[in-house]
Amino acid sequence: MKSIKSTFILAILAGFTFISCDNEPLTGTFIDESGVITDTTDTSGATTTAIILKPFFAKVEGIEFSESIIEAFILNDKLWVRGTDAETNKLTIGLPVDVAVGTFEIDPTNYTGVFSDNVAPVFLAKANTGSITITTHDTTARTITGSFNFIATPSGSTVPQYDITEGEFNVSY
Repeated sequence: MKSIKSTFILAILAGFTFISCDNEPLTGTFIDESGVITDTTDTSGATTTAIILKPFFAKVEGIEFSESIIEAFILNDKLWVRGTDAETNKLTIGLPVDVAVGTFEIDPTNYTGVFSDNVAPVFLAKANTGSITITTHDTTARTITGSFNFIATPSGSTVPQYDITEGEFNVSY
């Protein structure tokens, strides 16, 4: 009898715990897939919204490049930002490690863009025209934000061309 009574009291207390939190507003920062931050941190439940860049976004031939992996790293005195999709296609931006805020034309050595299509035969399409804009770069915190667009073609060929548009990144390295 004592065991049943204890179980009953415990069930009632647990029920009150779950019910008492039911009407309280959620507080904190929430990020959805579109890159919108919704912040509800004040006690009145008011919501503030700010638009931020996604960590990595671009369109390839007008179709969203849905990255499943985002990497940013330094290799051979160059800062690389790379997105890889589920089919292992890669979209890579190369920059000088000490790049400053500004807009830079794509070139073969300092400001590069590469699209790697994983359709057999696998090949690299390098950017030959386009630009990269750096919005912020904090070398101490190792964060960089920017945008890019370029047209990439395979080495030694003029077709196929890949039009990379609406590119943006907001990453730590």
